[in-house]
Amino acid sequence: MKNGYRIIDGDGHMQEPLDIWDAYVEAEFHDRRPLVSGHVAKYLFTYHPCEAFPEGRASVRPESVFTDCEERYGDAWRNWWALSDRLTEIDKEGLDIQVGFPTNGNTATSHHITDPKLQAALVRAYNNWATDYCRNSDGRVQYIAQVTMLDVNEAIEEARRVSACPEATAINLPDPGESRRWSDAEFDPLWASLSQLGLAASFHGGGSQQRIFADYTATPSLASVSHALSFPLDAMLAMGTLIFGEVLERFPGLRCSFLEANAGWVPWWLSRMDDHAVGRQGRFQYGEEVRLKPSEYFQRQCFVACDADEEQLPFAASQLGDNLIFNTDWPHPDAPIPGAVDKFLGHDISSETKKKILWDNSVKLYGERVLGKN
Repeated sequence: MKNGYRIIDGDGHMQEPLDIWDAYVEAEFHDRRPLVSGHVAKYLFTYHPCEAFPEGRASVRPESVFTDCEERYGDAWRNWWALSDRLTEIDKEGLDIQVGFPTNGNTATSHHITDPKLQAALVRAYNNWATDYCRNSDGRVQYIAQVTMLDVNEAIEEARRVSACPEATAINLPDPGESRRWSDAEFDPLWASLSQLGLAASFHGGGSQQRIFADYTATPSLASVSHALSFPLDAMLAMGTLIFGEVLERFPGLRCSFLEANAGWVPWWLSRMDDHAVGRQGRFQYGEEVRLKPSEYFQRQCFVACDADEEQLPFAASQLGDNLIFNTDWPHPDAPIPGAVDKFLGHDISSETKKKILWDNSVKLYGERVLGKN
């Protein structure tokens, strides 16, 4: 709590230990596990050649990205993100609850893995580690679980399994691949299960850096172009597909979050989609139509994580106050932290709207399970 506000960090990050795959992958798949070769600045793993990375994998970020991280994160960085140090740091920031998204755990859903059984085993390994990590936080640190996208039935089975874990708050939906869309009928049983289980579907930007913008990411002078575009672009594509593909119409109980992409783009995107649904550009639906305006589906079922230092945040909050959640991106090198809460509170936003963004909207998104023991 800070300045009288209870605060949920709706999108922080987990920082997995180097031995996560050695310690948590089941015996049947142990010889096919990702092979960690090292790390960059205690953030990003590198890999020997293995099934997840057939040619091995060097870091996608240079050391220069992380130069001030020890100074900013102190003992948490020095002690490899131990839970006790994380709790100390989030106390300093004024956070009551932090929800963590995977970092190196995303290796579990590497697009090089084609065996759904292996991918399912790797996401179980990640989820089991995250459950263990969060267990002794008294409900203050929770995680967004992973599922395989190679087999929807496996995904549903894992979602059901982790729904029994109070430490798991939502389900991360990775890139479905170049030839599949979230509106495809094969995913309908997953949306139905998430709705029934009360687990939000979380879409985290950045995947298109590895596909559409791969050349930009690899070019130092243009890496910022890739990073700036890919996160909101991924969110726009996912949101638009769920709306125009009628997923949100078919599953009105499904709650969705779009993370780590800022919020300033959202009013423009909703206006643009509305115009393509009921406005002068509706002709591009080629005779199809959605029952509600896209902005109405958004208001009913969608949430977007805003950043504390967004210049356009007061405008976005005035338009989207019931659908924004607060996040710190802790402990990533580009996070607006320490001081994210102070930055947010310094904006010209009403106290009522600040309360919604800092607490109420995350409770609506994640459900009562996010409250745990709080």
